[in-house]
Amino acid sequence: MPYDSAATKKRLLDAALDEFAERGLAGARVDRIAERASANKQAIYAYFGSKEGLFRSVLEARCQSAFDAVPFDPSDLPAFVVGVFDHLVENPKSVRMMMWRQLELPDEVPHDVATAKVQELAAAHDLGTAQKPCAEDLFVILLGLSMSWFSCAPNQPAAKGSAAEQRLHAFRRSLVTAVDAVVKAMVQQKR
Repeated sequence: MPYDSAATKKRLLDAALDEFAERGLAGARVDRIAERASANKQAIYAYFGSKEGLFRSVLEARCQSAFDAVPFDPSDLPAFVVGVFDHLVENPKSVRMMMWRQLELPDEVPHDVATAKVQELAAAHDLGTAQKPCAEDLFVILLGLSMSWFSCAPNQPAAKGSAAEQRLHAFRRSLVTAVDAVVKAMVQQKR
């Protein structure tokens, strides 16, 4: 059977997502990732340079996946925030990857997969990209709101069942209210 480098790389990324989401960057082991991917661990170094490079690649792919899955309309920011929230509920490993990045690489600026969205936001709301308030700040706040459930809600797992679904629905309504208030306040502040 011929060697398929694209398939090997995908298997490594999938296996690394499981390993990093479970153990973080420091606790992950390249030998476990290679074994899960049915690949030689040297392939990790060939494709990604290092374990940290693989971590960054997985994180970037998860962020890109979320942004690709959720439509961005700067005139309907509540829908975007709720969409990101729903995507994260369905993809808890993505949440864990973002939390591990914050814990283990806190001084590193994450790869910016959102530049175009920030520019759209700036144009739609007449916000600059350098002054305060700026479109980048607003975008960070919006993403923070979408993540707030996972970082702050006590004992609120993304569980299944009627009561859990009702609670998630109530939180979605709260997100809409919060986004509307934040956008209104930041747009008024620029004047």
